[in-house]
Amino acid sequence: MRGKLNDRDAKCPFFCAHTKESVICEGVIPDSRDKINFETSQGKKLHYAVFCCSHYKNCEKYAAVEQKYRE
Repeated sequence: MRGKLNDRDAKCPFFCAHTKESVICEGVIPDSRDKINFETSQGKKLHYAVFCCSHYKNCEKYAAVEQKYRE
């Protein structure tokens, strides 16, 4: 993983922002956002790199929000 993570690296359409130890995504409830807090910044970096920046369709959060649009 690269050192600095940028919002523009995210490919997930439901990604909103990230902090040192959290990822913020569009929420399942209309006009809401969900904040996922990680116990370590390393855990957050791994999640961000794998799910937000590449394999977002494998993310449980993506699947939940995507379901909202199928209904």
